[in-house]
Parts: sequence; C-alpha cells; structure tokens
Amino acid sequence: MPVALLRADNNLPPWRPGLKEVFDAIICDPPYGVRAGGRKSGGRKLLRGTVDPYTVPDDKRTDHIPSTAPYCLAECVHDLLDLAARMIVMGGRLVFFYPVLREDDFVEIHFPEHPCFKLITTAEQILSSRYSRVLLTMVKIGSYTEEIAEAARMKHIEFRENHLKWLEDGNLHSAVFSPADPLLTAADDSKSTKEPKPKYRGKYV
Repeated sequence: MPVALLRADNNLPPWRPGLKEVFDAIICDPPYGVRAGGRKSGGRKLLRGTVDPYTVPDDKRTDHIPSTAPYCLAECVHDLLDLAARMIVMGGRLVFFYPVLREDDFVEIHFPEHPCFKLITTAEQILSSRYSRVLLTMVKIGSYTEEIAEAARMKHIEFRENHLKWLEDGNLHSAVFSPADPLLTAADDSKSTKEPKPKYRGKYV
C-alpha cells in the first residue's frame, strides 16, 4: 500500500471485519492533552447509552457536525496498539510519540506494551524544562489473535492503573503549565547560565 494520510476515528475504526496485516508501518502523533486533547465520535449521550446509534439523513449530511467526547491518552494508545497489532504486517513498524515529564529525580519511565510488539528504539525530544516526548519505534513480532487481544487489554489495565494515572484528566497539562515556585526562580536563573541541554537524545532498547 502506498504512503497515505488517513483521517478516521480510531475508537470506531472504519475497516471491514476480518481485515488484517495490510500496512507495512503506522507513523502517528497521538494527542496527549498539553495543547489539544483528543476527541472521539459519539458524544456523551451516545457513549452512556442514553440514545441509540443513528444514521444522519442524506439531506443533513452537508452541514452535520458530529458529536464528540473526550478521548484520554490511555484509551487512545490502547486503541492504537490494538489497531497496529491487527493491521501491520509481521516485521512491520509502529512509530509514535509518547509524552513524559522531566523530573529532577531519576524516575524509571514505563512505556506502553503489547504482546505483538517489541520496543526497539526510543528518541527523546525535549520540549521544555518540564516535559518531553519520546518517539517509540516498535516492531511486530507476533500474530494478532483474540487471545492476544484479551492479554493486551489486561496489560493495558495494569499499565493505566500503575503508570498512566498522572496523565489522565488534564494532569499532564497542569504539570506543564502550572506556575513555577517563586523560591526556585533564583536557582533557575543561575541554571540558565550553564550549557544548554541537548534537544534530542535517543538509544536502542
């Protein structure tokens, strides 16, 4: 398949049932809520089951604006990994950005995982003194099955509970844009005279 830019709702994928392994690679930048949060189709009433799914009449499609609901990073990444596991060929690549906070104390960073993929490289782009985004490159090493999908769902739940809670409900946005501590201003000024930190750093995993 040639290189293409696809616009669709990954929470409600448009692919026909049974379609598998058609992409050599998926390269994307999921929304993580620092400047713009993710949105998914459906709206709150539809997602809560208050209203049933509906088809927009032909005479209203031209001016119709679909209802949407918030799409958190954890759910977005889970859907991305599930889509990639089904649609990428064996040995293909999944490449996407993932946000991390830059803290003074070293904290081991945990990245999303999936049984069908192996993380092979990471490359950090430092965006500010408070956060970075890491370009993750994964290679597909296993076939997608319903059993794998269930194992991935359980891994996603564990990851969300133990490593991703701080990213939910605007916490990343708050951490990036919250006012600095006035007591640290002088220390920050002294640090500004030091050599600038590199903007990119990467490694093989």
